[in-house]
Amino acid sequence: MAEENITPTQEQSTPETPTAEQPEKTADQRLAELMVEYAKLKRASDKNASEAAEYRKKYQATLSEKERADLEKAEAAARRDEELETLRRKDRIHEIEKVYLGLGYLPDEAGQIAVAEADGDFESKAKLMAAVDARKRKAYEAEWLKGRPEAFTGGGDGAPVSKAEFDKMSYTERVDFKTKYPETYKAYTK
Repeated sequence: MAEENITPTQEQSTPETPTAEQPEKTADQRLAELMVEYAKLKRASDKNASEAAEYRKKYQATLSEKERADLEKAEAAARRDEELETLRRKDRIHEIEKVYLGLGYLPDEAGQIAVAEADGDFESKAKLMAAVDARKRKAYEAEWLKGRPEAFTGGGDGAPVSKAEFDKMSYTERVDFKTKYPETYKAYTK
């Protein structure tokens, strides 16, 4: 093969800064350069993969039948163990998700938190839980504000004082009260 051995570190180059003599490259030119670089890296990766396959074939050719059978069993056991771990992880995520759904979390929130917990990413889990708590707090506050009776602000037809407070008022205070709240004054003086 006449191809040159290219390692990924040789391929990576820092972008050139344009000088006064060299104009800045257009997006199409930069895209073309990146595509060429990608093709080189892909070719090198494919070459490495094919060499690895060749070495594997050579190694297996040197093995005896018993060694070959043992190698195949070990590979099958490794695949089985990997599948088992994947299934256990999915089951754990599902169980954790059910717990959070029972606590009132939305399905997507419960799923994200379950994945974070199963992966041991407690920082992400804490951030997700804080976002959920903020969402729930806003919903509770909005619900509370809807059901809350109208607060008396001192204006309108409502009386700013109770009957007991009215009884304790001086004559001048009662005159002011009568001009501001005539209906309430009539109700208190009956």
